[in-house]
Amino acid sequence: MYKLLQRILLVVGVIALLAVLGEIAFSIAATIHGNTPARVVRVNAGPYPLIVSLYKDPANAGYALPFAIAPQQPVSGVLTYDVSSLPHTVVPATPVRASLSPDANVPNGMQGTAEITVQGTWILQIAVNGPAGPGEVEIPIVATAPPAIPDWTGWLIGLIPLYGVLAFLLTQRGRKEQPERVVMVK
Repeated sequence: MYKLLQRILLVVGVIALLAVLGEIAFSIAATIHGNTPARVVRVNAGPYPLIVSLYKDPANAGYALPFAIAPQQPVSGVLTYDVSSLPHTVVPATPVRASLSPDANVPNGMQGTAEITVQGTWILQIAVNGPAGPGEVEIPIVATAPPAIPDWTGWLIGLIPLYGVLAFLLTQRGRKEQPERVVMVK
């Protein structure tokens, strides 16, 4: 009986571990941009024409929004960027500075992620500084609430009664009727 209970607990532990690993993978996948952007915006930040690629449109609230910035034409000199995600006036949130890293494939290009903490209208503010002076541009972003729970988690929870029935049947299988021993007394 105890061995069966240990096996059931082991199975439950493995399922819980897989659920946690799946959630971690989902969170990481949400912040990595894919090969094709969901939305491409061509803007002018002062004297610098830029191409801003957003890899999730609309953005998921509570997750980072991956983006890439590239100049539309070659620039002599180095461009520096400062990017922030700003909530609209009706959104109860604080501005968040985006994390940036150079794009190895694009000269003067950057890749980054902007935290979008709550749903609503946000602004991706890009400040550029280069040989032609400073420039700034704002790109509106809409953030929607992600689904309450992923589908696989819903199925995992929804099948809990089935797991209980299977555990019950397995414990009953182990209880075999022992034949009665008849002891003859002389």
